Amino acid sequence: MDGPDGRQNPQKLTNVEAQRIMAILDETHSKLQLLSHVPPLRRVANFEAFQEEVGREVSAVLDEQVLLEQQYKWVSTPHHEQQQELASGHGFADDHALPDFETLDDELRHSTRVVCRMLREAPGISAQLKVLNDFGPSGAMRKYLNTVVDLRGQTYTKLSTSVEEEKAKEDWFLEISAREEKASQTLRQLQKEIKTEKAEREREVSSRNETIQKLREELELIKSSTLAEEKQLDADTKASESADQNGFLAKEGALAEELAKLTKELEDKRAKNKESEEGLRKKKLKFEGEVSSWITKYDGEMEEKDREISALRLIYDEEKKELDRLEAYFEKLMAERAAAMEVERKKAEERARQQAQMAALSKAATMLQKIWRGKQGRDAAARGKAGKAKGGKKKK
Repeated sequence: MDGPDGRQNPQKLTNVEAQRIMAILDETHSKLQLLSHVPPLRRVANFEAFQEEVGREVSAVLDEQVLLEQQYKWVSTPHHEQQQELASGHGFADDHALPDFETLDDELRHSTRVVCRMLREAPGISAQLKVLNDFGPSGAMRKYLNTVVDLRGQTYTKLSTSVEEEKAKEDWFLEISAREEKASQTLRQLQKEIKTEKAEREREVSSRNETIQKLREELELIKSSTLAEEKQLDADTKASESADQNGFLAKEGALAEELAKLTKELEDKRAKNKESEEGLRKKKLKFEGEVSSWITKYDGEMEEKDREISALRLIYDEEKKELDRLEAYFEKLMAERAAAMEVERKKAEERARQQAQMAALSKAATMLQKIWRGKQGRDAAARGKAGKAKGGKKKK
């Protein structure tokens, strides 16, 4: 048997299962090489010429394969990416009409097997596809083929290696893998820290440069605005001083005239208020006398009203006592009446109970009499039948 690279290996596989596994891998690699000539998700270039060359049946099979691949890719695409595809004019607008994922998966598997069988049975189709496909297998297919070749080599090595060698290689591989993984983790962590530190440093530098530039612009703006403000302030100050001086002189003259006028008015109001004050003082004395007489009259009336209230309070107390006595008397009468009514009610209940007992006894006696009379009638009838029976026997 050939080795994983296609050359005759001096160490042949003697295990039938191992030979079968390698045969399956070889067949898989052969089928994948055939399928690598079929362009994924699209027709081949110059499809019309290809269709005339291989026939409509073959082109229909390939068209069905392309359609199934497109549908499978569409149902596997996330919803937000589907919306982007539809916005760009691609994809399937009516995706509800498509089969579900499991159905598409089964159909695509079956179609792929049909295409593979067709290419194996007709090598000319594969050659024609290889000629028309200028770009050759896709990158993913090349990587997949290389992976299968590596898998064949690793499988062949593993199948042709003893258990001890396999264990030693596995331990060595695990140790190397652990070291490599640890080194990779350390490298990734350092790269991440360097990237973070670099980004942070760049942000700080950018922020400082922006701050410096902004402060410079603000400084220039402040300088220019300060000079303009100083000039404007000097001009405004001079104009304001002149206007204030003129206004002060004019206002001072007007205030002096107003002061003289207000001084004269104050003297006139003082004389007038003095006369008014004398009249108000006289009215005050008069009103004080009237208030004193009204207070005396009020005190007398209040004493008389107080005496009347005291007399009325005595009358009220006497009538309140009488009312309390009458209320107690009526409450006593109501209690006695309620007790009498309770006694009467009990007597009525007793009479009703006795009447019910008498009625029950009367009804029971009547029933007993009926039963006794019925029994006597039945006994008499039985005696009559017995007498007739004896008389008949004597005649015989």
